[in-house]
Amino acid sequence: MGHDVDFIEINKTITDIIDEHILVCSPDGQIIFSNKILQNSLGYDDIELKQKKFVEIIEDIHLNKAETFIKDASECVSLPEEFLFNGKHCMIKLHVKILRKNNLLYVYGNEKYAEYERVKNRLDTEIKNAIKIHERSLPGNLPDTENISFASLYIPAQDLGGDLFDVFKVDNGLLNDYFDQYVCFVADVSGHGLDSAMLAIFVKDTINSYFRHKHIPGQVLSPKEIMNFFLEEYTKEGYPTEYLVCIFFAVFDLKTKELTYCNAGFHMCPILVVDKDNIIELNEGYFPVSTAIDIELYNYKDHSIKLLPDMTLVIMSDGLPEQRCRNEYYEGRMKKLIKNIYNLQPEHMVKKIHEDFNDFIKYEKINDDITLVVAKLSQY
Repeated sequence: MGHDVDFIEINKTITDIIDEHILVCSPDGQIIFSNKILQNSLGYDDIELKQKKFVEIIEDIHLNKAETFIKDASECVSLPEEFLFNGKHCMIKLHVKILRKNNLLYVYGNEKYAEYERVKNRLDTEIKNAIKIHERSLPGNLPDTENISFASLYIPAQDLGGDLFDVFKVDNGLLNDYFDQYVCFVADVSGHGLDSAMLAIFVKDTINSYFRHKHIPGQVLSPKEIMNFFLEEYTKEGYPTEYLVCIFFAVFDLKTKELTYCNAGFHMCPILVVDKDNIIELNEGYFPVSTAIDIELYNYKDHSIKLLPDMTLVIMSDGLPEQRCRNEYYEGRMKKLIKNIYNLQPEHMVKKIHEDFNDFIKYEKINDDITLVVAKLSQY
């Protein structure tokens, strides 16, 4: 290398500049090394500390705990323990860990460990609660009637996902006998963490709010109007510009035999299968919802298709077709599979796609949240 390197001096310098209090002791607790930050905190110099044992710098109320701490040291790093250290002029509270290695005891830590643990535990609790909230926002049982049936698959990329979907029959109150309408939507919020999951829940709550406060029983349902309502509410909230919300919203009207839909940002188009030779990608799409886009540019539209017996609609977030493995995207393989299994019932289609997807990725980690909803009409 061209230079004589003093590794002992390098190691000593490192221990002096890191934000940790460090002691090295013999097996009986005799101090043989201390770093600068510990010396400065206790007010002792290196020589003074080398004349003491670990228990001699511990406050009396923690002596028994200190002796056990030394005795139980192993080659596995211990959990943090709180001790009051007796300094030359004052006491300090530190949370330290211990490690036994090569017949030496390494004691290290700082006053921040307890705060780190509190923050970590609080975040863990909040995330667990958020997971429960998000899971409860997903539908339990999807409609399965003699005229139409639905099935779904949901796989978050992390503990929390930014995808969300729902399927429900529209409540028209006293007019229910005259209407048979089903709403199905899939939402994909950018990202897949705590913030995305909470924003996805906002999507569902806002759509539910439309049906509670805006929808009039017997009124013609317009996905475009629902999207405009969501856009207005989202804009009022002033969400940061870095978020994008993509929504595909569909209404199945079994009385008028019409499928009406609006696509806000789904670039992986839903697939409508009439028969083996008539497979349509619903590629009419518009901007995703985002405060980064001038609201004047939005111009959502409804699109309608006549419902036919045995027709199948497959809606997926981009996490499924865009999953990549061995330089191949799943999209092409998925479309071929759908063409071969479209005549199955939705739950069997979903199962086949899930099995094939697992075979495709093997043991690879999924890159994005995955949502799949399949709707199928009966042979009425």
